[in-house]
Amino acid sequence: MSHNQQNFLNLIKTEKVCVMIAPAFVIDFKYPAIIGMLKKLGVSMVTELTFGARMTNVYYSEYIKNNPDQKYYITSPCPIVVSMVKAQYKDLIKYLVPITSPMASQAKVLNYLYPDHKVVFVAPCRAKQNIEAKEYKDIISETLSFKDLQDIFDQNNIFEKDYLNCNDKFDSILDNETRIYPISGGLATSAHIKNIINEDQILVDDGVVNLKNILNDIKNGTTKYRFFDLLNCDGGCISGAEIINDNLTLEEKKSRVLKYKTQMMDIDGSVVDVTDIAENIDFSRKF
Repeated sequence: MSHNQQNFLNLIKTEKVCVMIAPAFVIDFKYPAIIGMLKKLGVSMVTELTFGARMTNVYYSEYIKNNPDQKYYITSPCPIVVSMVKAQYKDLIKYLVPITSPMASQAKVLNYLYPDHKVVFVAPCRAKQNIEAKEYKDIISETLSFKDLQDIFDQNNIFEKDYLNCNDKFDSILDNETRIYPISGGLATSAHIKNIINEDQILVDDGVVNLKNILNDIKNGTTKYRFFDLLNCDGGCISGAEIINDNLTLEEKKSRVLKYKTQMMDIDGSVVDVTDIAENIDFSRKF
């Protein structure tokens, strides 16, 4: 068992724990079984990132509107994209949008609303764990991958089939539109960036080779685009390295995300004062 897994198990024995799970979870886990399984482990609350993603979108739009003369805007939720820019394209750091990712935004919201809970993030990749989460140690107590979590379920004899008909719901402030975030282009689409920047100036792309070509074009000033919605993994976070069902095609993975979005369309979450959150939480970040 890894240090992260053991630390998570220790946390749920001694603290109230809120698990926030990345939207790509539907590739590997069924709803609502995943909630019942986590509650069986001893987790107090389980949330999606939908509201955090909504706040990210709100401040992306605000940032672009407040900085209309910025030449380029490079999205920053993907830690690999951010790391690549910081390490290999230092002249482009100024174009990274300085707004927190859905993970960090959701963690900030949860810490504000539930200060007596420890927050744990479950992700489809190690980059969130090894890179970005380390920037937020004060608000994210631990990070697990989907594979880490499944190992814990297996070791504790917690099986999905036993929770398929449970009545558990997410303890989330929900925003259905942002459930498409793990699909390449999810940010630009759900944030309606095309209402701010001409659609023909928006580029959505993914994959390491493509990223390098795009960043080189930005560096050389040879691109016609201004807004770059970039993710490292092919097809987006639905192909994260810690996805368990990696045998599925991109279309099958995308279908699961979209089907879940439709399934949850009429499910209501907690109601909070968004104005209060906006006034009391800083969703900016520095690079």
